[in-house]
Amino acid sequence: MTDRSRLDWMTRYQQRLLPIATVVVIVAIWEIVGRVAHWNPLFFAYPSQIWSGAVELAHGPLWSDLRVSGTEFLLGMVLSVLIAVPVGLALGTSRRLYWAFDPIVGALYSTPVLVLAPLLVIWFGLGIASKVAIVVILSTFPVMINLTEGVRTTDRVLLRAARSFGASRWNLYRDVVLPSVTPFFITGLRLAVGRAMIGVIVGEYIASTEGIGYQINADAELFATPRYLAGVMVIVVFSVAVMELLKILEKRMAPWRHQLLARE
Repeated sequence: MTDRSRLDWMTRYQQRLLPIATVVVIVAIWEIVGRVAHWNPLFFAYPSQIWSGAVELAHGPLWSDLRVSGTEFLLGMVLSVLIAVPVGLALGTSRRLYWAFDPIVGALYSTPVLVLAPLLVIWFGLGIASKVAIVVILSTFPVMINLTEGVRTTDRVLLRAARSFGASRWNLYRDVVLPSVTPFFITGLRLAVGRAMIGVIVGEYIASTEGIGYQINADAELFATPRYLAGVMVIVVFSVAVMELLKILEKRMAPWRHQLLARE
């Protein structure tokens, strides 16, 4: 491969290579500093120690904990979308509904809902239902608010043009509104994923007998820092993987936006 072709290849794939290179550099520096400074693993751990903790988890309760936490996350996100999409579209479409409920939505979104987690545990018990309820409460509003704003900021010129050609209400939604709100919807989902993971972990911290959050809490109480940080890294990897899947989904659902960003 010539220098020119190598440069062209790196330019073409720099969007994928740069994040990988950044992570590799950070991990390498972290490992070197940890070994040189002789960090006490009781207080912190460097990557090789965390990897050992991950291996211990993999030979222990990791997979059953992942199944539980993943189920809570998935059910909570599905219910959030089922609630947020129709409500968000309705609030964005109707001015009166927006005026009536926007202050309430804003108040609920800004309320520290996590303080209600103990109450939800009392209502729904120690099982999966209480964690799903926490996830729903935390992740519904990002999707709902983004969808509402997406509908409200739909290009009025396009709407008038579609009406002038005799488009029905369904045609307006299908051909103008839905393509316009797709990027808002994906952005809302990406925000909701982070809040949903917080809900799962906090719910399992407060009251649970299984799950990644429960395992992290148990390892933290035992000062098993490598295992504790390994559990945190599992959550990070899972969240990043979901985010990347959402980016792929956005490319499929809104390819024009991806092409527009690629030109910048």
